[in-house]
Amino acid sequence: MQKKYILETEKSFPSLTKGLKKVAGILLNDPIIFAIHPAKKIGEIIGVSETMVIRFCKAIGYEFSNLQEEIRNDLINVDFYYDDHNNINDCYENLNNDINLIKNNLLKINYEKIKEAAAIIMESNKIIVAGYYQSFTYAYWLYYHLNYILGNTVLYRPETDSRIIINSPESSCLVVFSFFRYATDPINLAKSAKEKGLHVIVVTDSAVSPITEFADTVIVINLGNRFSFFRIGMVALSIANMILYEISDKVKPEDPNFDSYHFVIKEGR
Repeated sequence: MQKKYILETEKSFPSLTKGLKKVAGILLNDPIIFAIHPAKKIGEIIGVSETMVIRFCKAIGYEFSNLQEEIRNDLINVDFYYDDHNNINDCYENLNNDINLIKNNLLKINYEKIKEAAAIIMESNKIIVAGYYQSFTYAYWLYYHLNYILGNTVLYRPETDSRIIINSPESSCLVVFSFFRYATDPINLAKSAKEKGLHVIVVTDSAVSPITEFADTVIVINLGNRFSFFRIGMVALSIANMILYEISDKVKPEDPNFDSYHFVIKEGR
């Protein structure tokens, strides 16, 4: 079911001024901006005044603080598909939604950033991959396959790797996954890597998420206005695979690590 602020925005959109439509477009396409920034900063990001942002909120029946609170609550409520999603038609619908989400990202993803990330990874003497909480899954997937292809990849584990950035050569890179609600630890890790001189590659869900301040290469996935951890996973793993494909296509059979990417399957006796 669509959120109230989305419905009100869509209903009011035709009667909005050009400036207010600009604000509305951001809310519809990247609501995370409204969840994490004050009105003044949102205006700076969009290119309008703080007053324009507040006027937009009133136009759809909200005070800015109330709208922000509602968006934050929506973004942190994960839909686990209980009770109302328990028949075969719902399963097909959910799968179709995932397919459409990936198709939408195919249209919006910046392929040059994918190629840039792959090139930096291949040129690095050491690759550090990091992700906290649910993002650890995506980080592990990328780390596991990069280590097979290139052999110089480590998975960051905060309980044992507190000095990994300090001890890494400047020719290293950090690949970090960071999504709403933006855990502070990966942001601090990216900051440390940036200060050390490592190239920081970030996969995130908004061009203005807090971690982008410390990134050299930013790959943004698009979730529209239907945020959930499940939806992140579909696209985050697809992005990881795009990077892996880009790298594996450039690994030659004569490269020393090439053979390690093949498994030996023994026939049963």
